[in-house]
Amino acid sequence: MASQHSRLLEAIMDRMIPAVGDLPSAGQMGLIDEIVELAAKQKRFEDLFHSAITAFESKNPDFLTSSESVQDENLKTFELNTPEHFNTIRTIVYIVYYKDSRVHKRIGWDGQPPQPQGYEMDPWDESVLENARKREPFWRKV
Repeated sequence: MASQHSRLLEAIMDRMIPAVGDLPSAGQMGLIDEIVELAAKQKRFEDLFHSAITAFESKNPDFLTSSESVQDENLKTFELNTPEHFNTIRTIVYIVYYKDSRVHKRIGWDGQPPQPQGYEMDPWDESVLENARKREPFWRKV
């Protein structure tokens, strides 16, 4: 991604996900390469992602030098007028941001699957199938 687009994406990310406590804003976390790599995994998604960034840049040429409140308005307008492009950017940013270990630590998520060594499940209660077992089959045998 060209450096101009990288700076633009970082600024967009900073407005989408600002700093919280000791966790920097999304644009300051060094996630650009991972975002570009993820977008490149599927040609359709890559084209849509680059199209979205290009469309945003053309509609908001002064975004990088604008105040935060103007940037927020630019993003809201872009979302309203071009939801597919906005959702493309938001989706890929959220995917990469929320899989980062620093975010996991901040939100208290260990990133481990709940099973097989996670949360204990209640023992299976066979009675939940009682009504279904009483029913006549509603399908035809072939």
